[in-house]
Parts: sequence; C-alpha cells; structure tokens
Amino acid sequence: MRLLAFTKPFGLIDPARLAETVASVGADGVDLVVREGQTVSPADPGGIAVVAAELERRRLTLDVVTTDLLDVDADAERIIAACGESGVPLMRVGFYRYDPAAGYRRQLEEARAALSRLVALAARHGVRLAVQLHHGTIHPSASLALALAGDLDDVRFYADPGNQAKEGSEAWALNVDLLGDRMACMGVKNAVWRSTADGWVCEWQPFADGGVVPWPEIVPGLRARGYTGVLSLHVHYPAADPVAAVRRDLDHLRGLLG
Repeated sequence: MRLLAFTKPFGLIDPARLAETVASVGADGVDLVVREGQTVSPADPGGIAVVAAELERRRLTLDVVTTDLLDVDADAERIIAACGESGVPLMRVGFYRYDPAAGYRRQLEEARAALSRLVALAARHGVRLAVQLHHGTIHPSASLALALAGDLDDVRFYADPGNQAKEGSEAWALNVDLLGDRMACMGVKNAVWRSTADGWVCEWQPFADGGVVPWPEIVPGLRARGYTGVLSLHVHYPAADPVAAVRRDLDHLRGLLG
C-alpha cells in the first residue's frame, strides 16, 4: 500500500515547495486538493501538470486529485482535461449533500444524473472518477455510495472510516467487502467523541493519538484482504505546524504497516 499526503493542510504554497514538503514528510505521493486557497485552484487547473512535474523530479507521484465537482460545467471541463493530460489515475468528485427537505429519492436521481455526466466527460479524457464515503451526504456508507453509482460501473470509491465515525459507525470490513475491487483509495484520519455543554460531538484529532476508528485492526485487515491501493493521510485538526503534524501521523501509519 502506498501512503499519500492529502495536501489540504499545506494551504496555498507554490508547486515546488509543495513537492519539497511532501518529500520531507515521507509520503510516497500526493492526494492533491484543487480548491481556492490551495496550490491549484479550479480557475487555473494547469497547475496540476506543474505539481505532477515537481513531484516526478523528486520520485513522488500524483495519485489522486480531489475536487468539489458535482456536475459538468466549465470548471469540470478544464479540471478533468488537465487530469487527463497529466496522467492522473483517479479524480475524486465533490459531495452530494443530503437535504431532508428535498428527500433522498429525489436527490439520488438528480445526483446520479449529474455523476453520469461527469463520468462521460472523464471517459473522454481517460480519467477515472471516485466517490468518497462522507458524513452529511447521500453516500456516507458503502451501500449508499453503490446506490448512487447505480449502473455506472466505472465509478470507483474512496473509503473513509474516519468520515463514517461522524455519523456513528459502520463495520469497516463490511464496507471493504461491499466495495470490493472498486475501492481505489482509503482516507486515513481519526476522531474522538467529546462531551460538551451542547452535548456529545465527534471531533478530529491526531491520527497518531488514536481514536474511535480501529486502525491497528484495519491496516493489517486490508493487507490480509489483498488491498494494494493507496491510503491518503488527512490532517483536519488544528495544528500549529501542519507539516510536523502530517509527518508525525504518516510515521505512525507507516508503523502500522510494519
């Protein structure tokens, strides 16, 4: 399994510095966030190729591009084309948020149609799309993500047990079994439940400090099931030194890999 650094905590730094930072934390490659305030913005996706070149110079890879794309538009055309030209193997789409007022069935129909349009566009550029399991969406679990994809067999999935902790929990092994060989990436993070004046809340915390997600069980379990995809390390908690935080968490993850 290859270990990726999710670039969100590094913020707006130039591609060369980003590549140097990723090399310094000991990652094998990158899960590049294309978003305002990041190294590459949706308005200038040509930066994807620049990042890929800077990584290659340091013998690192651009394995995943994470976007907020929900349907085909001008941004989607540019970003997906840039991914194809840079040889990016996997692009994550955005989150189809759940709105109780709209109702699940209506949202499922609309989201599946939008995803279908994105898949068709991506296919023209040789790019494969992934849907991430995420709280607050209509795809928080393996079964609901599969329902969203429907008969779009080329869609892949970005598993994320930490995200699922935000909506309670779900057996990680069941998720892996359901997604099968369509699981192309797994997000890695941890969280804890804390009692506050407003009730119990689930908060992110350093992966190296443990939490409610049983990573010492998950990592060897993935290996036993023959998973050879990528693990993307996410640092979402506040950190005075984000680079040091990513390095510490990656070291802990590599230790679990043995």
